[in-house]
Amino acid sequence: MKLNVLAFVLGAAFTITGVFAFVSPEVFFGLLGNYYGVFNSHFVKDAGIAFFSSGGLILLSCRISKWSVPLTLGGSLFIILHALFHVQMLAMGMAPTALDVAKELLIIISPSVATAVLLALRIKEQFQVSKAQNEIGY
Repeated sequence: MKLNVLAFVLGAAFTITGVFAFVSPEVFFGLLGNYYGVFNSHFVKDAGIAFFSSGGLILLSCRISKWSVPLTLGGSLFIILHALFHVQMLAMGMAPTALDVAKELLIIISPSVATAVLLALRIKEQFQVSKAQNEIGY
């Protein structure tokens, strides 16, 4: 149940982010740091679709407990890989100011870490359920 709360918060946030990026790509892009380059509506909308899809899968994992691990995995892949790319960007010095680094850590990397934790806990929970079922001959 507690995992569903975390999944709901993350899934809702990613879904809302995706809708925002897709519906208002110029406004969304304007909130990013200047180091992201030139605005490209297609690229921002693609990112919106990826966030929406990830959020939707994570939200669905709250409703279909039997499929919570694969749904969480599907929803987590883009989020985690996207954050790893941003970590690489930070390591290469692409965020010019301390404020830009802080925004990257807070807005991109922290939710990704929470998503990775959610995935790990979902896998652990599923393993424990399977183990218990095997012990009672279910």
